[in-house]
Amino acid sequence: MTQDKALSSAEFDKRVIDYFWLQAMFLCVITFIGIPLVPVWFLFGKSWHRRQYENLSCELTPRSLNLRSGVLIKVQKNIPLDKITDLAVNEGPLLRYFGLCSLMIETAGSAQGSTGHLFGVVEPLAFRDKVLAQRDLVMDAGSAPASAPSANGQINDGVLVEIRDTLQRIEKSLAERS
Repeated sequence: MTQDKALSSAEFDKRVIDYFWLQAMFLCVITFIGIPLVPVWFLFGKSWHRRQYENLSCELTPRSLNLRSGVLIKVQKNIPLDKITDLAVNEGPLLRYFGLCSLMIETAGSAQGSTGHLFGVVEPLAFRDKVLAQRDLVMDAGSAPASAPSANGQINDGVLVEIRDTLQRIEKSLAERS
């Protein structure tokens, strides 16, 4: 399998570490089982989320969007650009507090309409526009009709000749039956 060269890579804001940490602390506080873990997570959670941040990556290649994340369970997703329907930019209250956004990748055919989330992308709107522009290039290249004009402006005559020959055979067959 060939490796496509990356056209662009998403940069992630370091503030996402604090966002992940505070989100985990909140979950510990609101769950009965998590309350005893609060002191432990308070002391060691930041280093865990720093490792989580270091393992985040997102690369745009000519044909796909490649996501990597995870500390214990490493996840790698390669999303073909022609399957991406939209990249939604979300700003919840906690994300807004940290000055962050999340990009939700929406694809055709996924069960919930979403394939992945990217939290803390620096310049999320610019990255979204790059991905969607590359997706449009891939879609336009894949939908070129067979009789599209060639580089010199001439229409491909092969398809037209085949249609003409088929029509002549039909006419001949109809004439023989009459």
